[in-house]
Formats: sequence, C-alpha cells, structure tokens
Amino acid sequence: MFSIIGVQESDKWDQTVSTFPTADVFYLNGYVKACQLRGEGEPFLFYYDNGSTRAINVVMKRDIADADHLRGAIPEKTYYDLSSPYGYAGFIFQGEDHKSVYAAYDKYCLEEGFVSDFVRFNLFSGAERLYSGTVVHRNSNVVRTLEKPLNEIENEFDRKVRKNLRKARSFGLQVEIDTKGRRLDDFLKIYYDTMDRANANKSYYFPKDYFLALNKMVGNFVYFHVVCNGKVISTELVLYCGDTCYSFLGGTDAHYFEMRPNDLLKVAVIEWAKEVGLKRYVLGGGYKGDDGIFRFKKSFAPTCVVPFFTGHRIFRADRYSELVTLRREQLGLGDDQGSFPEYRR
Repeated sequence: MFSIIGVQESDKWDQTVSTFPTADVFYLNGYVKACQLRGEGEPFLFYYDNGSTRAINVVMKRDIADADHLRGAIPEKTYYDLSSPYGYAGFIFQGEDHKSVYAAYDKYCLEEGFVSDFVRFNLFSGAERLYSGTVVHRNSNVVRTLEKPLNEIENEFDRKVRKNLRKARSFGLQVEIDTKGRRLDDFLKIYYDTMDRANANKSYYFPKDYFLALNKMVGNFVYFHVVCNGKVISTELVLYCGDTCYSFLGGTDAHYFEMRPNDLLKVAVIEWAKEVGLKRYVLGGGYKGDDGIFRFKKSFAPTCVVPFFTGHRIFRADRYSELVTLRREQLGLGDDQGSFPEYRR
C-alpha cells in the first residue's frame, strides 16, 4: 500500500508529485536535492495508495550523530530521526482514509527505528488537523491572493506602501526579472549582509551550492532584483509551482533603505505572478511573531494571514530520553519543552 521513492529516482519522484495538484515546490525532487546539499539529511518520498486514498509526504532522514554537538558523543548510523525539508511539507491527501495513511507511516517509522518526526505543515493542505502527534502554532504567514484585478489588489495595500512606491519610482529604480540566476553573486552579497544585520542563526547562511542547485529547477524559480544605476540594491528569490509562489530568501542593501526598493520589488512579484497565472503569493512571516518584518509583509495583504503549524511525534521513547539526557548534561541545563527534538537544541 505504500512505497519509498529515493532521491535518485528523480523522474519517478516528480511524476508522482505531479499527480497531486495541490503539491507545491517544496515537494519537488530538485528542491530536496538542494536541501540535501546543505546537510538537511537524505530525502525520500513516502507514497501511499490503497485504491481509495492516496497520499505523499516528503521527508529528510537524518543521522543524529551528524549534529554538531552530538558528533563523537554517539555512534554513527545508529540513531536516526525525520524532518520536513526547510519550508513547508507534511502529508497531502487524495481521499478520506487518513487514518490508514498515518497507520502505515507510523508502522514504517517504528520498523525503521526512527527516534522522532518533525513536520513543517503546508499552509493550505489542512494536514495539521489530521495529525496524530502534537501540533504547535508557530506563527502566522502573510498570503497575498492574486485572484483580483491589479488595481483592487493595490487598493488593499496599506497607505504607506502606495507612498513608498511613489518614492521608489521617483528615484528611477528599475526591476530586473532573472530566470537564470545570472546575478547570483549580487544576490548572495545582499542576502548574507542582511543575515549579518539580523544576527541570524548560522543555519540561515545557505551555501552557494544550495542556490546553484535551486537554479537547476527551471520553471520553478525566479530572482527579482531592484537596480539603481546598474547596482542591485534589493533582491528576492521566489520559488513557485502549481498556483502558488513563495517569497523565499532575499534582502536589501541598508544604504538604500530610504529609496524604498523592497516595496517596489514586492509589487513587481505580484504583477509578474498575476501575469503567469498564479493565484497566491506567500510573503511569509517575521523572525519573532508580530515584528517589523511581519508588519511590513502584512502591509501588502492586511487581511490575508494564515497560521503556520509544526508537528512532532516520538517513535522511540527510550532512545529519545537517552539523547535528551545526554544533551541536558552537555548544556548543564534542565528541560526545554519549547524545542523539538530537544536533543537537537
């Protein structure tokens, strides 16, 4: 009733995903290969079909001994856990027999000896309502619906966005749409500078090889660059598939904030996405809930906020407890119920 499709079976993987119209870019083989390059684990696609219900789930298998703080403390190829790739994932269903899908998945995970499972739920699948583990509301994401005329969309922007657009245009800023990744080095400089400014966790410093892998996903990525006198001053990588595009990674040169290039960039994405027939533009959330980044994104869709959930389960309570105890001893700290799996904090 189920099969495991390996990451090297790229044609079979993407053909299977294509039969689920609501699956988006984060389920594609090219995307998870990029995630594998940055050390997220070994991807596989769990595919279920019992004749009345079908389902897919994209998962990264991780050797827990590869975690920096556990390397050398536990044996390699002994303790494994599962996680969604960076982005959004979880089960996508066709049919109503959800319990049988989860029963098959849980049985497989137990037989394979996985310690735990961490899920970043797709924003639109509703899979979190069917999940048999613990579900946590993490934050909210801004989603700009594109199924209205452009003038109506712009009328829904906060007043300050329209003001900032006029300011950006007064400086003669131009937007370049880059479907080849030709300006990747310009993008990376601004992106890394933006991460420095935000004191971001090192995990957000995606290596260049990661972006080179994403750039092989022709028809699923596009860069937007705001240019001033030939120089890129604001930039964004957008990933897309089906009817949805995602503001994935990007940033702005701090020296040009006053020109408001990022407002111009976001509107350019909206215009492009409408032209190619997309229905939703996911701008994402903030670093910390209702922060300035979140409020900026919300200014483009003040009433379109969607909750983002994660989920987790423990399959091997004995091994989970063993690893958590080891990690607490390393840190000299007690429990941390806010992190999962706790041994990776």
